[in-house]
Amino acid sequence: MIGSPTTIKAAPLPVLLRDLVMNQFLLARELGLDPPSILKTAEITRRVYAIDLSPTKDVTRTHQASVNCLDIEAVESRYMLSGGADATVYLYDLEEPLNTEKFMIRSLASVPRNVGHKYGVSGVSWYPFDTGLFITSSFDHTVKAWDTNTMQEACTFDLETKVYSHAISPIASHCLVAGVSANPRIRLCDLRTGAFTHSLPGHRGAVMAVRWSPRDEFTLASGGTDHTVRIWDIRRSTACLVSLDQHNTDADPLSPTNVAHGDAVTGLTFTPTGHHLLSTSHDERLRLWDAWTGRNTLVNYGPYIRNRFDQALAPVVVSGGGGLGSAAGATGCDPPLVFHPGDDHQILVFDMFRGKLLKRLRGAYGRVTCICWRPDKEELYSGSNDHEILVWSPVVSKADIDQTPVVCDISSAFRSLQRHGIQATHV
Repeated sequence: MIGSPTTIKAAPLPVLLRDLVMNQFLLARELGLDPPSILKTAEITRRVYAIDLSPTKDVTRTHQASVNCLDIEAVESRYMLSGGADATVYLYDLEEPLNTEKFMIRSLASVPRNVGHKYGVSGVSWYPFDTGLFITSSFDHTVKAWDTNTMQEACTFDLETKVYSHAISPIASHCLVAGVSANPRIRLCDLRTGAFTHSLPGHRGAVMAVRWSPRDEFTLASGGTDHTVRIWDIRRSTACLVSLDQHNTDADPLSPTNVAHGDAVTGLTFTPTGHHLLSTSHDERLRLWDAWTGRNTLVNYGPYIRNRFDQALAPVVVSGGGGLGSAAGATGCDPPLVFHPGDDHQILVFDMFRGKLLKRLRGAYGRVTCICWRPDKEELYSGSNDHEILVWSPVVSKADIDQTPVVCDISSAFRSLQRHGIQATHV
């Protein structure tokens, strides 16, 4: 019914703008002006920017020592593994029951100490294509494969020195697990045969970080205490393709003077598309590399990172691929964000391409040792040396909305309201 104009007080203004922008996206989608992915990307981005310590989800305390590693499977994004310094491994079901205000995530099964590993677990990872298998590595010198249904050991690889990390390709047709340890050689373990296929020599010290490219099943990145990050093609007899140089000099790609950091490299993460590689180090610097050219992009992430502990510590990338391990090209956060755990009990959130510190996630009472991303729910899980696993999820509040990047002309938004007979006043 047409009558005198209705006057409303648009308070708080960010809430009004949020609704206006959402309506704008919905209208553009319905009129066919934008593809549906635009609306989805905008909503996912808003949720990611609103992440904070979850008020509705907790994980039961199961480990009796530091939580060293976490991984969420990519098939259903439902089951999570945790490995601890107490040599135990736990399996959790993250699926939340309907109509539940407060959800306590409990362990479904476990591998007790001495039944599996003798010393602390340094890494856990799901087999990418089937939740019936997972991989663990440990400071007891071994990499083990496990049957998830029985929680029984399927095969063991002895690397003869403490293992810092391992990785399995998310796209490969092969079944190779790359294990890195205090030995300078990277060992490739074949799950099909239960034997080593070959080694990759090149590092001049312990190797602490390893990652497979999500774009090329035969490309591998590694980082070690010799301050280098190396890119490998495992099919070649001279497998090392390049040693990354932080100064972008025109020296030989394999020059012994090439260094990626000023101290030991402790973590590597490819972006979901495989176009970029992130490295973190004891020099407390985060570097973004072009995976095609091997050049340092020179993004400055500032002096905020605290990373001095001798343990693998990898950042998480949340981007258009939806997060590490998601299918390339999937709808996700835009601009891409980097979550970096730290020794100062915080998780830092950066704009990946601008290097700007966007947020500090506080809540852990100890050094944050590991993080993993659950893309279907826009949730982050973190482990720390206070024995706890914390859940970080979107928490909608005025402050969160204020921090969300909104592309909207305020004056045109008010004019749009007035055309519908509503006079909006900002208070």
